[in-house]
Amino acid sequence: MKRCLPALAACLVVAGCAAPNPPTITSRDNANALTEATRISRLPQTQISDLPTGSVTYNGKVGANVGGDLQGSMLGDMSMNVGFNTNTVRGSVTNLNLINQAGRPDQALGGNLAINGFEDRGNLSAGAGGTITGVAPGGSAFSSDVNLNLQGNLRDDRHRGDAVFGTVAGQALGDVNLGFDGVFFGKR
Repeated sequence: MKRCLPALAACLVVAGCAAPNPPTITSRDNANALTEATRISRLPQTQISDLPTGSVTYNGKVGANVGGDLQGSMLGDMSMNVGFNTNTVRGSVTNLNLINQAGRPDQALGGNLAINGFEDRGNLSAGAGGTITGVAPGGSAFSSDVNLNLQGNLRDDRHRGDAVFGTVAGQALGDVNLGFDGVFFGKR
């Protein structure tokens, strides 16, 4: 039994170090997202009389500066369905990536965020929540619960009400504590 203890101790030490998932985006993807967010933010807000009818899905990104136990930014893919007839907002944020302070993608984070909220005359108010996982500097795996607040509205790009833009703010609490401050955007 005594001979097994050193081997068991070595396994526990190795298990304590985790390797981050490689990023699923490039620095160019990050720069393109920033350019598109800036462009959509400048579009005119959709007039109430020009709002779409039925249900419309907007695909885009959620990007935010990250502070707290980790520093840098985060970028994820967003799919947001707005039900104009039911005044609902539903969707998800997937493919989350952590980006270091130099603007280079650092790691893909595990987990997805569910979007739930409501639409009122073209104004969007929703929450996005879920659990993310990753690897902190030093190699320790982490898991944290994310709660984001999304506030925005519809915008007119090529057609009336064919884009969304708004702000993102919130936090993650758990093995690492983070603060988020950014934007969401998408087009149909």
